[in-house]
Amino acid sequence: MKNLIIRTITGGIFVAAIIVSAIWSPLVFAALFLLVTICGIWEFQRLVKKDIGFAGILPALISGTLIYIVITLYALSIIGAIYLWLILPVICLHSSILVFSGKREALMRMASDISGIAFVVIPLALLTLFLNPLAIPGYHTPWFLLGMFVILWTHDTFAYLTGSMFGRHPLNKDISPKKSWEGSIGGFGFAIIAAYIISVFSPELEIWHWIIIAVIITIFGTIGDLAESLLKRRAEVKDSGKLLPGHGGILDRFDSVLFVSPLVFVFILLCSS
Repeated sequence: MKNLIIRTITGGIFVAAIIVSAIWSPLVFAALFLLVTICGIWEFQRLVKKDIGFAGILPALISGTLIYIVITLYALSIIGAIYLWLILPVICLHSSILVFSGKREALMRMASDISGIAFVVIPLALLTLFLNPLAIPGYHTPWFLLGMFVILWTHDTFAYLTGSMFGRHPLNKDISPKKSWEGSIGGFGFAIIAAYIISVFSPELEIWHWIIIAVIITIFGTIGDLAESLLKRRAEVKDSGKLLPGHGGILDRFDSVLFVSPLVFVFILLCSS
């Protein structure tokens, strides 16, 4: 019960920060998620390379931050789409530095760093694009982005609660034995209810749009959760970090977002075409 209270308070503070920043200004939202991204890169590198120090993580932090900034500047309409090609030189320069470092593990470090960019940086940077009227015409209001988060949080919360009360059959006992089919079904049901309620107050999308988004979130949010659990099991740790009391690290809180944001973004692009 104590852990649930701490988890609820921490989650509430973070939810409030996301809601306020999204409504206040896309720039403030982007700045908040820059901090989230930096912490996420740090945790990812510590999971895939357990004994690595700050010097070993620094190249990934610099490259990841630069790539996040490039995508975000485009999302804020400060630079044009052509500047997104700058991402390739950043990755090439990063890889070249690792190769010329002469270390035997350079190839593995290159693979883990690029994986971290794909797994953490790009999905989080895409969130700001949801607020760009040029990227997804007609669907760029902060309320749509918040609706997506509400469905995601509803699924995660009720999957946790339902699984805690009724969970008997593990979803994948080799990766995450505490996650159950009962929890997933409960989370799915409440996510659909949340999607329906949001559709009533959202003129941008029809109810079937929100239902599809809820399905994407429940399926691929769960896969993202399991993917992060696989990383933690490999690293032999319980949480990705200790930044968020009751939740663990940033990746523990945003693991579902990492798989969901690119897919929902593509779906919305298809809706707006």
